[in-house]
Amino acid sequence: MIKINLLPYRAARKKEIITRQIVIGALPLLVTCLIIGFFWWSINASNTKAQNDIADLKEKIRQSALKMKDIENFKAQKELLEKKLDIIASLQKNKSGPVRLLDALSTCLPGNLWLIKLEQKGTDLMLDGRSMDNLSISRYMVSIENSDLLNTVELGEIKTDTKASIAGGVVLKVFKMKSKVAYSGDAPAPSS
Repeated sequence: MIKINLLPYRAARKKEIITRQIVIGALPLLVTCLIIGFFWWSINASNTKAQNDIADLKEKIRQSALKMKDIENFKAQKELLEKKLDIIASLQKNKSGPVRLLDALSTCLPGNLWLIKLEQKGTDLMLDGRSMDNLSISRYMVSIENSDLLNTVELGEIKTDTKASIAGGVVLKVFKMKSKVAYSGDAPAPSS
């Protein structure tokens, strides 16, 4: 009778079962490691992309801040230029005003009245002068108030100057007036 040794077959089969169990046990572990590796790579890639996006946004913010600074500088320059243009326009508008004012003051001046001092502060005009009589002062006030350039003429004071007299013993009157200047700076319309 032939004897067959079945032990190596059983050992080979046992070895095959153990190998199969190791493969079956390692396969899910390998798949799990691959899935974890994929997720790690995906998260790392999105993190790198987010960091690059943040760096790009920071650069854009820095450039925007520089542009905003330039815009503020341009606004300040524009405001300064507008102020200068307004001043130039105001000067051009008012350049003929003082000449017209002096012309009106001298045109209204009666023969026996003299102006000693003119002072203008803004729209206020102060006049100091001398006259032979009070009537000349009154007429001068009325005539300059009727002009287009002056209004609200007020008499500050009239004093008799005993030290100053002219030939013939006439004692002079010293007066002070205040008025508002009302010229707009525009040239008067030519008369025909």
